[in-house]
Amino acid sequence: MRLSRRTKPAPTPPVTTPTPAGQRSRRMAAGLGATLLALSGTALVTPATAAQQRAAAAPTGDYCANAEQLYGGGQYTYGRAQVCLRFGSGGNQVVVKSSEAQYYWGNAWYYASSDYPVNWNASGTVSKSGQSGSYSVRLQQPGRSGSAASNPLAALNGCGSYSVTMTFHQNGPYWTDSSNDIDSGQRSYQISVPC
Repeated sequence: MRLSRRTKPAPTPPVTTPTPAGQRSRRMAAGLGATLLALSGTALVTPATAAQQRAAAAPTGDYCANAEQLYGGGQYTYGRAQVCLRFGSGGNQVVVKSSEAQYYWGNAWYYASSDYPVNWNASGTVSKSGQSGSYSVRLQQPGRSGSAASNPLAALNGCGSYSVTMTFHQNGPYWTDSSNDIDSGQRSYQISVPC
């Protein structure tokens, strides 16, 4: 039986230089040592205490529900009300914001002013994870917008989902007869505060 010749030459194996005895193990040991040193560096850092971790995760700033448009009786007064949760170094508070305070007279809308201020108050509750608290704020607002903050509340204790209620009552501007007051009734909100 006759074998035919190959048409392509056989590939040549890669050329490697022989490693002297013991040199390979020294290189591996050096690489392994560097890896262990890098990994142990993370273990040398002191883990943060639980209080430090909570402080790092503590929210700051205002987290608000959507503003509500509200009309008084007879639709001669108008305003927007918004409830917010404020987290900061001065204590965690509920803040109620009022904007666009207006009255209707003579075929036009006018903003509240120092001559025709708006008086409003808001109250409600805040709860999260079985802890709750109540708040009440009021303001005489001599212009288009204003806000009032509650005393610090223990129920505002970090990130999570809060259930908030608010009843907003506004007297004025201009029309001070109680039949023109804005009375929102009790409103309920969910406000999420991210970590």
